[in-house]
Amino acid sequence: MTGEESASAPPKPAEKPVEEKKEEKKPEEKKQGSLWGWVLKAVVIVAVLTALAYLTIGVVITDAPPAASYPYTTTYQVFLPASEKVTIGNAEIIAIPIGDRVTLSINKNPSEMGIGETKTISERRAVISALFIRLLDFDFRIDATYKGRTGDTTQFYLAFRTSQQVPAFLIERLLPPGVQARPV
Repeated sequence: MTGEESASAPPKPAEKPVEEKKEEKKPEEKKQGSLWGWVLKAVVIVAVLTALAYLTIGVVITDAPPAASYPYTTTYQVFLPASEKVTIGNAEIIAIPIGDRVTLSINKNPSEMGIGETKTISERRAVISALFIRLLDFDFRIDATYKGRTGDTTQFYLAFRTSQQVPAFLIERLLPPGVQARPV
């Protein structure tokens, strides 16, 4: 040996692999994303519950108790098809016009009316529910005033008298879809 000792170079420390830097979201961004997620979920839940409530709206009509009072009135101009059966609030109605008079058959009980005459169609109790929960319970009376004949229809004013204030869209559910009606 020459006296020189071969010194081996000290080993290089093992290089650590470069880790990919993950972009961390700032706390504000995390909160905003999470907030929008909750808002979206809440909107979807409300929309689903609203649709279910609308689809499960039910109206059960029974006899009204005696001596019911009716302080609220909503009147509709209604055109009933001549000589055709129509159901309004569980009452089967057939209006058969004869000149300036009409024979109004209510649940197969006919009576004759002249223009301007009023007749009570029915006195009933309505229970309205949605999602199988009772929402509203009220008594109502329907009075019909004959207004004359218009083409193939007979024109009436139907006065819906109720024991408590009822939203108009619920009263309109008592009218069959094929009947033309508008509030007066």
